[in-house]
Amino acid sequence: MHVLTISKDGLKNVNLNRRKAIHGRCLNCTGWSPSDVSRCALITCRLHPFRMGQGKQDALERKKAIRAYCLCCMNDQVGEVTKCPSSNCALFAYRKGGLEQALNDASFDKKVHIEEVISINEGTMDKERGASVSFRKTMPMQPLLG
Repeated sequence: MHVLTISKDGLKNVNLNRRKAIHGRCLNCTGWSPSDVSRCALITCRLHPFRMGQGKQDALERKKAIRAYCLCCMNDQVGEVTKCPSSNCALFAYRKGGLEQALNDASFDKKVHIEEVISINEGTMDKERGASVSFRKTMPMQPLLG
């Protein structure tokens, strides 16, 4: 599924699955440094075991980790996860457990998202809708569970 997400160079249209979403979020957290992702010392972060996006991983545990991370990001307010304003976060599409649930969610405006993806592909995205505006919304503090 192609989604619009924040990247090192601003907003980007990417083909995303849960592994890539977690790795993308970890890159975002470390300032887009792959070596810092691999050396991450935040072992209390729910995404830590999945940060590299490689190797054998339990899909159910990965799904639970994303859900737990999103809950922590929203101060453990279950209702706030569905209202998450960070639609450009790599984890956004999976915040409620599955991609289909997220895309069918009323708070996720498919039409606006598709228009943003098209404008990025055409290179016509204006600065008002670029990374400088949405960057703040997509950079929650790294949650520490414990």
